Amino acid sequence: KANENPNLLLYKLQSSAYKFSWALIPISTPFVWLLFAWKRRYKVYDHAVFVTYSLSFMSLMVIALTVLGEIGIPGGLIALSAMLVPPLHMYRQLRGAYGIGRLSALVRLTALLIFAFWALSAYLFLLITMGVLG
Repeated sequence: KANENPNLLLYKLQSSAYKFSWALIPISTPFVWLLFAWKRRYKVYDHAVFVTYSLSFMSLMVIALTVLGEIGIPGGLIALSAMLVPPLHMYRQLRGAYGIGRLSALVRLTALLIFAFWALSAYLFLLITMGVLG
C-alpha cells in the first residue's frame, strides 16, 4: 500500500509522530542512564525527568523556529539555530541537573549527541514500521 500511495504513508507518519512522541522518553532514558551508570546517586527516575525536560525544550524550540520561519526569518538562520541550540541546551542541562564540571559535561554531551541520534533513529524506525504495516 505504501508504494501505491506514498502520500497516504506520509500523512500517516505525520499524524503518528505527535501521538507517539511520548515513546521517545522510554527510548531515550536508558541512553542517559548509560552516562551515569556507575553513579548510584541518580536513579532511572532522575534520568526520565531529564529526558522529559529535554524533549519538552526541543518541542518548544521546533515550534518557535517554525513560527519564526513563517514570519520571514531567513531559513539559514533557522537552520543554524536548529543545529546550535540543542547541543548548548543539552550541555547546560547536563551541568545543572547533574552538577558536573565543564569537561565532564562536554564528554557526556558528545556521547549524548550520539545517543540522541540513535534514539531518534529508533523512534523513526518505529513510526515507519507502524506506518507501513498499519
